[in-house]
Amino acid sequence: MTIDPSKISTSITPFAMIDTHSAFPQEQEILFTMHSVFRIVEITQTPSNSRLWEVQLTITDESDPQLSTLTNRIKEEISGRGWYRMGQFMLKVGHFDQAEELYNELLKGASDD
Repeated sequence: MTIDPSKISTSITPFAMIDTHSAFPQEQEILFTMHSVFRIVEITQTPSNSRLWEVQLTITDESDPQLSTLTNRIKEEISGRGWYRMGQFMLKVGHFDQAEELYNELLKGASDD
């Protein structure tokens, strides 16, 4: 994984090194925020195990022009807010069962109000 500090917004901290707080001190642990976004750089199959793949990631943030373009395009194509928008996105990408499940949960919550 690659983290270039010059490409990270100073207004947020997308990760924290937590190895000193870990239950396993020999491990190097990093905790990422929920909104962290990564770009896939390369995917390679490991030579020692054909069922294992190694993924090289680079962290990015809201200042990434490609991410901004993609986010704006999704907002243009999918109306609504919050969970309703997520349901619209699921429908758009063909995840009909998950969209139905989400909308059913939203309906249950609406009847409780």
